[in-house]
Amino acid sequence: MDWNALSPYFIPLLVAAFLVRRAMREQKPKRVRFTRLWLFPALLLLVTWTSLAREPAPGLLLIAAFLLAVAAGSAIGWYRVHTLEFSVDPESGKVSARATQLGALLIVGLIALRWGADLVLKKLGLNAGTNLMHATDAMLLLSTSMYVARSIHTWIRARALVAAHRTTSVTASTTNEHGQAPKA
Repeated sequence: MDWNALSPYFIPLLVAAFLVRRAMREQKPKRVRFTRLWLFPALLLLVTWTSLAREPAPGLLLIAAFLLAVAAGSAIGWYRVHTLEFSVDPESGKVSARATQLGALLIVGLIALRWGADLVLKKLGLNAGTNLMHATDAMLLLSTSMYVARSIHTWIRARALVAAHRTTSVTASTTNEHGQAPKA
């Protein structure tokens, strides 16, 4: 067995195993902070914009590939939110989200897809020069759109839970123990 040929795969496999282990064990709910929900996607948008603004204008086929990457990233980000379990603290009204094992497997699957795409690009001889730049631009667009879509959808779902909690709290405070409104 040629260990030198296999050595580039040890680190990604080790990282993937570590991510799977951590994601499966750490299933604690984390509070959704509406004020911080936009920070990372905004930073990613800025970095993506500045990275792509320095490149020459792409051709029509490349624009189509980039739009496909954005659509795929947005779909993955939207779906990723559906793998979260949301809950509302009845006393404070704060929303928490907990990752499920399916969400963890989705992230590991994306990492595996990226490594597989890299391997295919290298096997096809597309690993040099402009083709590599276009491939990394497409992956950058995919990951940025994934995080933006995830943040937007998390905000939508969490806001809906907060609104439902408020109406439930108002309804509960205006009725007595028999379910009737208090008499004036």
